[in-house]
Amino acid sequence: MGLLSRRLVVPLTVLLFLLEATPALAEGPSSSARPIHIQADTLVYSKETQTYHGKGSVVVVQGPYRLEADEATLNVATGQVTAVGRVHLNDGVHDIHGERLDFNFNTTKGVIFHGRLFVLEGNFTVDAQVMERLSEEQYRLEDASFTTCSVLEGERTPWQFKAEKAELEVEGYLYARNVQFCILDVPVMYLPAVLFPAKRERATGFLIPVIGSSSVQGFKVREAFFWNISPSQDATITLDERGKLGTGGTLEYRYKLSRNSDGYFWTQYFRDVPDQTTRWDVIYKHTSKFSDDLQGRVNINYVNQRANLFVLSEDVLQRVATYQESNAFLSNRWDNQVLYGLARYSQNLTNLSDKAVVQTLPEIGYSLTPWRVGGLPVYAGLDATFDDFARLQGTGALRTDLFPRLWASLPWDRYVTMTPLVGFRETAYNRSLLQSDRPTSREALYFSNSVDTRLVRRFAQEGGVGITHKIEPAVIYEYLTPTRQADLPVFNDVDRLTPKNLLTYELTNRLSTMVSAGDTMRYLEFGYLRLTQSQHLASSPTGKPFSDLRGELILRTLQPIPASLDVDTFYNHSESAVSVLNTDLNFELRNGYFLSLGQRFTRAGPVPVRGDLFNPLTLNDVLIQSEKTHFYTAEVGTALPFNLYAVLRGYYDAQTGRFPEVDYGLYYVNPSRCWGVGVLLIERGQIPGVAPAQTEFAFLFTLGGVGSTDSPFNAVYQRLFQRLGLDIQKLREVSPPPPSARPF
Repeated sequence: MGLLSRRLVVPLTVLLFLLEATPALAEGPSSSARPIHIQADTLVYSKETQTYHGKGSVVVVQGPYRLEADEATLNVATGQVTAVGRVHLNDGVHDIHGERLDFNFNTTKGVIFHGRLFVLEGNFTVDAQVMERLSEEQYRLEDASFTTCSVLEGERTPWQFKAEKAELEVEGYLYARNVQFCILDVPVMYLPAVLFPAKRERATGFLIPVIGSSSVQGFKVREAFFWNISPSQDATITLDERGKLGTGGTLEYRYKLSRNSDGYFWTQYFRDVPDQTTRWDVIYKHTSKFSDDLQGRVNINYVNQRANLFVLSEDVLQRVATYQESNAFLSNRWDNQVLYGLARYSQNLTNLSDKAVVQTLPEIGYSLTPWRVGGLPVYAGLDATFDDFARLQGTGALRTDLFPRLWASLPWDRYVTMTPLVGFRETAYNRSLLQSDRPTSREALYFSNSVDTRLVRRFAQEGGVGITHKIEPAVIYEYLTPTRQADLPVFNDVDRLTPKNLLTYELTNRLSTMVSAGDTMRYLEFGYLRLTQSQHLASSPTGKPFSDLRGELILRTLQPIPASLDVDTFYNHSESAVSVLNTDLNFELRNGYFLSLGQRFTRAGPVPVRGDLFNPLTLNDVLIQSEKTHFYTAEVGTALPFNLYAVLRGYYDAQTGRFPEVDYGLYYVNPSRCWGVGVLLIERGQIPGVAPAQTEFAFLFTLGGVGSTDSPFNAVYQRLFQRLGLDIQKLREVSPPPPSARPF
C-alpha cells in the first residue's frame, strides 16, 4: 500500500487523479462505466484491492454524478463507493444529502443513511433514516417524511407527511403506509395509506377534502378523486355531503381531442332530504376549430328542478338567474363575409313547465362586412338572418330578416368627414302556426348621415413629456320610416322597431400623455368624457323633444397610487333629476391593498334605452322601470402584518336597507410560503317569502407546490386575493409580500 500525501502553503490543497478506462475498470459490472475523477486532501491507494481511501474534502465525479464527503473509499474495479460525513450526491437532477452512503457508480444503486433527497423539478424534499436507491427514479424509504417546504438546518418543518414505510418514484408517486400529517412536527391527522403525486404533472389520486358549514345546510364535506385517464383526458368524481340537506355527488370529465378540439362535461346528482326531491344538473361544452375560418361550439345547460341552482349553488349569479340557455354555433369566415348557424334552447328557472318560452331552432345568418363597390368611395354591407321560432304553447313562426345598406365616407375641407348611409330592412314571417297561410312582412327604410371632426392640441410640459387634448364632436341624423307591425309576433328586438326622425349630438374629450413604465414609455389616456343627447324632430316616446343627457366619464392616474373612476349617468334636464347613475371607483394594487367601490341607481319611470339595432349611440326609446333600484358594491383587500391577508366584498341594497350578501376572507401564509390556511365566510341576507338568512363557512388549506382544497367560493376569493399578489392555489408562484405587509 502506498501513501500519497502533499501539504503545500495553500490550505486544503487538492490532489487530482484521472483514471482513464483501464482494463481493470473495463472488467467491472458495467461495460459502459465512465472514467472516474477523484480528489481529496489525502488519498491512500491500495493496489491489491484497487481502492482509494480519501480524507478531507473528498470529491468523486463520474459523468453527471458528483459525490462530496469528509471521507470516502472507492473501488475503481467495481465502481463501489462508501462515504461518511456530510455526504452530498448530485446527478444534475436530484440532490441527496446524508451521513453515510454506500453507492455504486456503475449500477447507480445504493443506500443512504439519514438521507435527504431534493428534486429540483418537483421542488420537494424527502427525508428518511434509510433511503435505498433502486434506480435513478425509484427509492425505498424507512422512517420517511415528505414536504415541499424549504427548511434550514435547525428549523422545524412547517408541514410534512411522516411514514414508517414508503416507496418513491421520482416523477411518479410517493406511496406510504401508516402516515401522519404533521404541522411543526405535531401530528394533526392519521392516514393508513397515502398515494401522493410526486411530480408537477397531473396524477391520479384523492384531492384534499373541502370542509365547511352552513346555518341552513349544516356541516358540509366534499371529497374528490382525480383520475388522470390519459394525456388528453381526465375526470374528477366528488362526494358531496351536506348534513341538514342530503347527500350527492358530481362528475367532471375533460378532454382535448387535438390542439383545436376540447370539451367539458359536468353533472350533479343530489338527494334533497327535507324536500324529498332528487336534483340533477348537466353541463356540456365542446369547441372545435376545424380550420382557421371554420369553427363550432356546443353549450348545453339543463336542470331537472327549477330551484336546483338556488338551493345547491354558492355562485350568486347562478342563484338569482331566471333563465339559462343551451346553444350550438357553427361559423365560417372569409375575408369580408361570415356565414353561421345557431340553435338556442332556453329554460325558465322560475317555472320549468312554462311552455311559452321561445326556442330558436335554428337561426342561419350571413354578414357582409364593408365591401367597396368598384373603384368608388362607396361601401356595401348586408346582414341576413333566417329564424325558426318554436314553442310548445303560443305563437311560433319562420322569420327572414334582411338589412342591405350602402354608405360612403366623404372628407370635407380636410377637417370634417361626412358619412351618409342608406339601408332597407325587410322582415317577413310565415304564420302557418296561427292557422293562416298568408305571409306577413314589414318594410322599413333607414337613412343616416353623420358629420364628425377631430381637433388636436398638444401642451408641452417640463421634462419633454406633454399632454395631448383631443376634441371629437359629431352630429348624427337618422330617419327610420314608421312600419305596420301591430299584428306581428314579438320574439326579440327585431320584431319591434321604433320610428326615427332623430338628431344625436356627441362631444368627446380625450386627455393623454406618455408615462414611464420601467425602461420604456407607455401611452396613458388619463381623461375621457363623452356627452350624448338625442333630439326628436317628430313625436317622441316621452312626449318631450330631447332625450336624457348621457355622460360617460373615465379618469385614470398612476400617481400617487394607481386609481380609476368610471361614471355612466343619464340626466333628465326637464325634471332636473338623475335617472341613471352607475359609478365604479377603483384603487389598484399598491403597497399591499386595493379598494373598489361601485353604485348602481335607476329611478322608477321612463329610463333611456342605450342604442338600438341601427346605432349603439342613439337615445331614441325608453323603458318603463317599475320600481327604483339602488345598491352599492364594495371590494376591499389588504396585506396585514404577520403574513395575513384580508379581503371583503359586499352588496348593500339602499331600497331595503339590507345587505343581500357579504363575503369575508382571511388567509395566512407562512414565512417560507410553503403553506397557507384561510377562512371564507358568506353572509346572505333574508329574502322575504323566498329564502331565510344563511351563513356559509368554508375552510381553505394550501400546501405550496402541491395544491389546495377546492371550494365553491374559490373562484370569488381567488380573484380577490390575486389583487393582493397572492395566488391561494399556487403559493410558490407569487412574489413575497410587500414591505408594508411584513411583521412590525
